[in-house]
Amino acid sequence: MALSQQACARCLSSPPAFARCFAPLRYEGLLAGLFQRYKDQHQHQRRAGRLLRQLMQRELAHFCREWRQAHPHGAVLLVPADACRRRQRGHDALAELCRGLSPAIAGHPRDMARVRGKRMPHEASVAVARAAPDQRLRDRRGRLKAQRGRYDIDGLLPEHVLLIDDVMTSGATLDSLAQACLRAGAREVDACVLARTPLALRGAL
Repeated sequence: MALSQQACARCLSSPPAFARCFAPLRYEGLLAGLFQRYKDQHQHQRRAGRLLRQLMQRELAHFCREWRQAHPHGAVLLVPADACRRRQRGHDALAELCRGLSPAIAGHPRDMARVRGKRMPHEASVAVARAAPDQRLRDRRGRLKAQRGRYDIDGLLPEHVLLIDDVMTSGATLDSLAQACLRAGAREVDACVLARTPLALRGAL
C-alpha cells in the first residue's frame, strides 16, 4: 500500500533538497524482513535479492520510464554505497537490486552512475560517498548529521536529475545527495525508492 502523496509537516517546515519522492510501498512487515535478510543474512541473500529485484522492477519501472520521457536529457543516479560497506557485503546492494530497472532508465551515458575509485569512461557524472557508519543504528538527528556533506559529484549534471534508492527513512541520504546534485548544476532533483518508513515509525527513528 502506497503512502500518502501529501507532504508531512516536517517536510513542509523544513523542505528537503529534492522536489518530490515516489515511494510506492511501506517499509514494514514482510518487506522490511526481506530487506534485512538481503543485507545482513548471507545465507538468504540470493533469494531475498531476487524477490526485491522483481519488486523494484514491478513498482518503479513505470515511474522511471515516465520520468525519462519527461526529461530525455536528464541524469539518473543511484545512491552510492561507500567502499567499506561494499567490501563487507561483497557487492553493491542497490546496484544489484536495480539491474531489473536497466531497460527503463537506459539510453543515456549518465545513467546509473555509481561510486568508483575514479571516473569510468562511460560515466559523465559519478556520485562519490564518504564512509559513514550504518544509518540503521542512528536516530533521525544522528542520520541527518551523519549525511550532511557526505556526497560529491564528479562532473557537471544536467538540469533534471533522478535519484534512486531502495528505502527512505528520514530522507537524510537523499537530501544530502540532492544537495550535491544542485551544487553540480542540477536545477531540480526528484527521487524514487521502493519503500518508505511510515510516518508513525519515522517519528521514533
